[in-house]
Amino acid sequence: MTASASAPAAAFFDVDRTLVGPESMEKLFARFLIRKRFLGPGDLGRYLAYLARHWERLGSGLVKENKYHFKDKDPEEFQRLAGECFIGEIRPRISPAGRRMVRQHQAAGHLVVLLTGSLGPLADLLARDLEADLALAARLAVENGTLAGTLSNPRPYGQEKARLVRELAENRRLDLAASYAYGDHHSDLAVLSLVGNPVAVNPDARLRLHALRRGWPIRKF
Repeated sequence: MTASASAPAAAFFDVDRTLVGPESMEKLFARFLIRKRFLGPGDLGRYLAYLARHWERLGSGLVKENKYHFKDKDPEEFQRLAGECFIGEIRPRISPAGRRMVRQHQAAGHLVVLLTGSLGPLADLLARDLEADLALAARLAVENGTLAGTLSNPRPYGQEKARLVRELAENRRLDLAASYAYGDHHSDLAVLSLVGNPVAVNPDARLRLHALRRGWPIRKF
């Protein structure tokens, strides 16, 4: 596991059910925010109303892109609660095997990148805990000092993850043939197919079948 002398290699890690499991960080956080009464019935109503207005897009990832339950919330309080949730709910769920793999890549001098559709504050806290170099995640838009209920960037998922990897590789002049990628879901195939060392971690049925056909390593974190 060594980087090229002419171009650096990277290790791209999916997060939910790859490094953190068994549930997504955002689901854990949502339940936490309900318990803390940061989210209430009115917020759920806004979330459902947004889905109803855009029902024709329900098959295009709308449910996971919908952040209207956060509309008009205080960003600073949101960040504080993210930190509290990370320490109590998320950090204990980080895979020890995943943590060891991150450290191996760091020891090899690889750029370590977290690539996730989960919320930016949670991804940033995880990156800090793992000492990862970058966290590419879903970022909440802020308008007039409050959360807008929308994303400020396309949610990193599927082909968008692959686009971000290609963009980063171009900007950092990364050697993708020498790089690694870890993912659990068939939607990660776009990223896994970009690197010379793809690894299926806790794979779903479709990704497992693809990995077996291609001879990719299958690991359990």
